[in-house]
Amino acid sequence: MHHPRRLSSDDAPPSAFRELQILPQPLAPEAVPVGQLVSRTSKFNPPTLEERDYDDVGTRWYKDVIIFDSKSGYFLESLGATHFIKKPEEGKEAGTIEAPEQRVRLLKDAAASLKKALASEEAQKWLKENPEAGFVVGAREVTNASYKRAGLIDRGNNNWEVVREVSGFSKDGKRRDSGLEVHTNSKRDVVGVSVRKILVQSGGEATLGEELGTSYWN
Repeated sequence: MHHPRRLSSDDAPPSAFRELQILPQPLAPEAVPVGQLVSRTSKFNPPTLEERDYDDVGTRWYKDVIIFDSKSGYFLESLGATHFIKKPEEGKEAGTIEAPEQRVRLLKDAAASLKKALASEEAQKWLKENPEAGFVVGAREVTNASYKRAGLIDRGNNNWEVVREVSGFSKDGKRRDSGLEVHTNSKRDVVGVSVRKILVQSGGEATLGEELGTSYWN
């Protein structure tokens, strides 16, 4: 049996981490596997992709400062492992994700994998029914992650130091839990993805277009 080569972060291409966009909410790995075909109303997992089509890039520690919507709790932006940020706008808050391990799974050849993913009649039928579709070409998975609100300390000049919030209070003075509402029922969570638009040419051939956002999971 062929196993994908497990890479270190030093082996990763420069774009491997940069192009991954944060999901509105973490998902269990089986909900968003790399190689998945996605639309606003449907998801399809092609049976034709194999383990040899992937590479895994792993590191032993992961930290990310995020901005999330105060009302919905949706994650809006990933700021990376920074220590200082600008104060979030009204209606937005800062949070942190920390995990002892992360893995980024990438397709070795996204264009070739798309052709392979669409090789079955079932996949072709799905694409015809979902013309506005995307192809998941990368995903970031974290293990035993902790999601917390962040405390901000004013350091002057609109620089706010990010600290993990142990406990806090809402605007009405009530005590609130420092943890963010994340429920995936899994020890491993997908927190970021890279999705490319599927373009169907006049002759019926499908190719990859521009990078899409994460709106398919809103």
